[in-house]
Amino acid sequence: MPRSPKPLLSIGIIFKNEIRCLERCLKSLRPLRDALPCEVVMADTGAEDGSRAVAERYADMVFGFPWINDFAAARNAVMDRCSGTWYMTIDCDEWVDSNVEGYVKFLTTDKDFDFASVIIRNYNTVELEKGGGYSDFLAVRLLRLSSGIRYEGTIHEHWPYRGDLRTMLIRGGIFHHDGYVYQDPAKKAEKQTRNMELLRKQLEQEPDSLIILTQCVESGDNLPEQEDCLRRAMAGVEEKRPQWELFGPVIYRCAVRYALAKNLPELEEWIEKAEAMFPDSIFVRVEIAYFAFGFYWNKDDYAKSIDWGERYLQGVSDYETGRFNRSDILASSLNKTDSHSKLSIATVLAYGYLHEKQPEKCLRLMETFHGRELDAKQAGDCVRNLCNLHSHYGLDAAPLLSRLWAELNEPVPTKEKADQRRAGFLQVGAGMFEEPFIRAEGTEEDVLRHAYTAFLPLGDDCDLGIAARMLETEDAAALEALLGKAEKLEKLPGHALAHALRQGVRFPLPNRPLTIEQMDMLAGGIAQDKDELYRLVRQAGEKKLPDSAQGLGWARGLCLAALKVCPWKEIDGETGMSLSKAFGNVEKAYLPVCYADMALTGDGLLLLPPLHRFGFYCAQAFDALDAGDAAGYVRLLREGLAVCEGVKDMVEFLINHTPELKTPSEELSALAEQIQAILSKFPPENPAVAALKQSEAYQKVAHLIEGMEPYIAGGQTQ
Repeated sequence: MPRSPKPLLSIGIIFKNEIRCLERCLKSLRPLRDALPCEVVMADTGAEDGSRAVAERYADMVFGFPWINDFAAARNAVMDRCSGTWYMTIDCDEWVDSNVEGYVKFLTTDKDFDFASVIIRNYNTVELEKGGGYSDFLAVRLLRLSSGIRYEGTIHEHWPYRGDLRTMLIRGGIFHHDGYVYQDPAKKAEKQTRNMELLRKQLEQEPDSLIILTQCVESGDNLPEQEDCLRRAMAGVEEKRPQWELFGPVIYRCAVRYALAKNLPELEEWIEKAEAMFPDSIFVRVEIAYFAFGFYWNKDDYAKSIDWGERYLQGVSDYETGRFNRSDILASSLNKTDSHSKLSIATVLAYGYLHEKQPEKCLRLMETFHGRELDAKQAGDCVRNLCNLHSHYGLDAAPLLSRLWAELNEPVPTKEKADQRRAGFLQVGAGMFEEPFIRAEGTEEDVLRHAYTAFLPLGDDCDLGIAARMLETEDAAALEALLGKAEKLEKLPGHALAHALRQGVRFPLPNRPLTIEQMDMLAGGIAQDKDELYRLVRQAGEKKLPDSAQGLGWARGLCLAALKVCPWKEIDGETGMSLSKAFGNVEKAYLPVCYADMALTGDGLLLLPPLHRFGFYCAQAFDALDAGDAAGYVRLLREGLAVCEGVKDMVEFLINHTPELKTPSEELSALAEQIQAILSKFPPENPAVAALKQSEAYQKVAHLIEGMEPYIAGGQTQ
């Protein structure tokens, strides 16, 4: 690229193996180079991945510079080759924001400044500019070359601070940086080792330097020396060593964060000291406020937590509008200003307002939220807070709920994120429809209306809106129409479906067939209200069974759900027997429809799912009981238990609660006594015992002798 004859701005870059991001960086300079006379000068410190060829396509000058473990030396080598009035440095994993008006205005206006700073935005998620998390810090990146200043520091190189030189923030000037997102863990560890080796050498030469101690703390994560460097740095602030006012807030930010992670007893003391020493610092007003909010929240000190939460949100607002001392973030990066951090605090703070009976504050705060910025947990927290405002305080939260629902469905930054927000919203919202929750609301004096009614304005746009309308409707035809509008029936709150079935709605809907998996999910939802599920199962057993596969499948789903949740050791006899008989009747009709004859005989039964294997024997057992064959009833139940051990409690319940088994006839009792007398004469392993147990006489009284052990025939469990 031809070199500009009279550059106003020289742009310097050092690089090695940066093929991932180098071209993006160089392309981002195009708007600036189009607006101003510029030159780009680059030092290759040993590239082996093709980066040199990329650099040569864009730069005015590319030269080799042997790496000597000294960043300042490499930077200064670039500066020495530049001829512009101003010099700007940028890293390869950074790119300049497309808005360059601030640069143009600064560089073309004759002002008495020697430095200019820009915001470096460090991203920590792959969404980057589309809404990912990030931290900002202010960095001096432009220097008037005539000042004669050069870089210092083998690591974390910088231009030395001088009180007689003036600096200015370039408004709108942002360098985006994604190096932390794509940093390989092994390379990160290697970089930390390299950096700490260089910093230790510097610290040996300048043991009282607050800037070097701060760099050791920030670079020494998870290293044993980190705490020692931290305490030395704090002591230096106490002693008011050079630049203590600049680095003090950063050091206390690191101290509070470290104490929180390590659960140090000094945490609260350090929070209070930071607040007393640096009350106006943006690090105290944002980051320390963020940590203090969580600390006091976890201590259940809601008053202090709310105070710090409010101060945090105000601090972030002041940061976003520039109402802070910009020199604060010359010392380090400012974290916790991104929308995710802000919403994490705000959603919890909103609940804190409710806890402290301040509903209006809660609503005002939540009106500032944007659904597209929420994550799944935050979306759920919003639902919970808004339903609380609606049901306990009578505030009109429905419009906000509707707006958030619409916004969180926007595919920003991706459709996957929108789906996650949607799932969080629906999961928490569905809890407002659970029968135990609704029943509990009826016992609370301060509940003005059911929480689920907050979803009514969502109408057909959301399945929870449809569910809310269903619970407010009694007409079967209207309920059937509403069911037909639900996007996913299996996600519909079980209580709403149970209500529709109670009103006589035909189900499954004639024009909307369900898979067996959907039926199981729907039946499982209804199972949250056991009494309602038992009623539906008894109803299925008492009425004429449906003749359609869908109808039989639904009856099967209800029965299996009831068997899974039924507390057989506690349930009353009448209910348990009715559930069991309904299960037997449904299985008797369902199995021949869904399985071939071959699967319902002999070894074919072993191919059925376990509960259906038991269902086959259960149906026959009740047929035997109806025919007056109590012994056959017991034998078949025991055979069913042998092929499905999970129903032991149910089978024991049936044996204990079947009236025909409670008072055996004198003849059976006498026969049982005779057989027991014979068995007592032989050890269990004697062949005579096995032969006797195969006899017809023994089978008639086996339930009186053995209880519910699995049935044995031919020495093998069937």
